[in-house]
Amino acid sequence: MIKKHLASVLNEDILAIDSFTQGELGEIFKVYTANKTYILKTSKPSTQLKTEANMLKDINKYKIPVPKIYDVTDTHLLMEYIEEVSTSVEEQEVHATKVLTDLHSITNESRMYGYYYNTNIVTLEQNNEQTQYNWGLFLGQMRIIPMAKICYDRGYIDKSMVERLESLCRDLYKRIDMSEITPSLLHGDLRNNNILFNMKGAMLINPAVYFGDREVDLVSIWMSNTFSETFFEKYNEIHPLSQDFYEVKVPLYQIYPILVQVALYGSDHLEALENNLKRLKI
Repeated sequence: MIKKHLASVLNEDILAIDSFTQGELGEIFKVYTANKTYILKTSKPSTQLKTEANMLKDINKYKIPVPKIYDVTDTHLLMEYIEEVSTSVEEQEVHATKVLTDLHSITNESRMYGYYYNTNIVTLEQNNEQTQYNWGLFLGQMRIIPMAKICYDRGYIDKSMVERLESLCRDLYKRIDMSEITPSLLHGDLRNNNILFNMKGAMLINPAVYFGDREVDLVSIWMSNTFSETFFEKYNEIHPLSQDFYEVKVPLYQIYPILVQVALYGSDHLEALENNLKRLKI
């Protein structure tokens, strides 16, 4: 049935559908026609693949390179297959700098943090309600505390950890110079496997978009050791890094993605959480 449906969507015969990898939502396949190869992501019935398609389309409106969407339903997402090419780290850093500085130059008319609809990070929903002009309040109320409560409800962190995180969030205004931050469009989950390189340059996949401090994405790159210090130097030429980036932003902005990892995969990631809280003297 899926073969027939995809053939109708593409107006081409489907030669083969082969297993490619296991995704967070479900199995991912390669779809072959006589002229092209596509990626087919699958999941149990939900809105998550439609949300992913909407995020990719939104990013593409600003001419930021992302895979083209061909079809999306509650159970599958058909999109362009990105043929990666082997390039030097230096070339990758140049391409990545261009894409990310362009992405982070995009803001919104309201100058509020969040997004126009809720999005997903991996399999978890992100509440993007746009009620905050204050970045610190958004980071605490819409990111760190809700994810901490998920971790607590799943039995991965105790009440004392939740209280420490609440204490951190109450004092964010003392740690971050809010006057230097304006809402930038973020990828939101910029691990090293979510930025690909083809013949045309860098391309973003698996976004978790919202408007926030652009250095959130930079900390994700730093966490996953995606690029060398050269990338940060090149990026700094376009968007200067804040003076407290390494001392404050790096440990602080790791808290939310680490909590996501704890919520999804359990207490193995608690040591990293504890280390960052100690760096922040919490």
